[in-house]
Amino acid sequence: MKKIVYFNQIFFLTFLLISVGSITSIGDCNLIRDIIAEDVQSIALINQVQNITNKTEIFLPDPISVDMSYRTAIMTRCSVRRFNYFESIEDEKLSTILWVAYGIRDDGSRTVHSFEGSHSTVIYVFRDDAVYTYHPKNHSLILFQTGNLRRIVNWQHIAPIQIGLVWDSNKNDDANYSSIELGEISQDIYLMANAIGLGIVTSGLTGFDEIDLPEHHIGRIVMPLGYPQTEPVFEYNPNLISFLPRVQDVDIDLKTVIEGRKIKTSFNGDVDKKDLGQLLWASYGFSYYLDITDITTNEVERHRTVPSASCVYPLVYFAITSNGIFRYVPHVLHLNPYSDNQFYSSNWDLPVLSFLIPVGGGDFREEIAQASSQYDIASAPLIIVSTLQFSSPSDIQWYWYFEAGASANNVMLESTLLNFHAGMVKPIDMQSINSLLRLYAGYLPLLIIPVGE
Repeated sequence: MKKIVYFNQIFFLTFLLISVGSITSIGDCNLIRDIIAEDVQSIALINQVQNITNKTEIFLPDPISVDMSYRTAIMTRCSVRRFNYFESIEDEKLSTILWVAYGIRDDGSRTVHSFEGSHSTVIYVFRDDAVYTYHPKNHSLILFQTGNLRRIVNWQHIAPIQIGLVWDSNKNDDANYSSIELGEISQDIYLMANAIGLGIVTSGLTGFDEIDLPEHHIGRIVMPLGYPQTEPVFEYNPNLISFLPRVQDVDIDLKTVIEGRKIKTSFNGDVDKKDLGQLLWASYGFSYYLDITDITTNEVERHRTVPSASCVYPLVYFAITSNGIFRYVPHVLHLNPYSDNQFYSSNWDLPVLSFLIPVGGGDFREEIAQASSQYDIASAPLIIVSTLQFSSPSDIQWYWYFEAGASANNVMLESTLLNFHAGMVKPIDMQSINSLLRLYAGYLPLLIIPVGE
């Protein structure tokens, strides 16, 4: 029976090889031929599994040092969708990516903050020989299944390594709030991949259903990782006009900032306008760089500090201080296209107009705290609230909690850079929060982020 199955697979691959020549470019056709040749070889190796590997655990080398500053990593964050498939990733770089994703810091804590303390993520690493799970404590890969399953788990983007972010529902049974940690992990991977010369993208369309995962492991995100076919090119082109202070780079590398992140549950101190602007920019703002990688095809972009599913960006952010409640507008011409009385424009060549819209005067921090899961945040000089517009074109809410988690991760790292601390708190009384923010039907509070000393 196995021989028949393998013969059918080889027949199909041969048929595909003949067909693709008429529907793809020469370069893509050659790539597909090489990939099919590799698959035929992999099929032959399936009958000799014992020859693939006898190792059940692979210990990774120490993470490498990082030269790129934290803010440069955010400003040049971008998604890469075409990779040099046959250019392997060095173990030292894979080690660095996995450490920043979910590893153990020098103080014994994880590199990402676990919302509600569950640490409910399992990272699967799909390589050419097998599938592994990442063991943070040992900083190692544990063999899960032999075989090349990279293009089964992600058929959209062909890359030498596929990183799978999986939700362990035994550790956290909340599908939405468990996705916040997934978003944090994804954002750290984005920033570090960029800092060490690799490309990455987030894919929500996965083939986890074709893989025999444990029942309580639910595949959420796959992130193809590799060297870009075309190295991204950026040009510094900052805001020409802004009503918020301009963000300045600081020569502190990404790894140092991640090592220094601290979580607090009680707060004090003050946050001035400059710090407020930089924290909000990190949460959901626009880069000061233009991506001119495809300038010959007139495709020039100004990226956001976090990615968004289908580039929708449906979240709306509010800042609550002792002086009032303010709505953050990252760009006047990029107000969300799915809400009423707002418009959308593609305008990479125009200045980014960031500003705050006053919503209500007075100190409402205590009221926000009372509507949350942690009253102590009332003393925080700044409380950031992320909200979702229901009119966004998706009914899969966990995607947006994932996006809110990526954004919150930026705020915590930016807080570290500014010598502040930050936390994550669950909104409880949604109606009261919406009323305070002057939001009614069509909005859902996702996450509360207190910031202070």
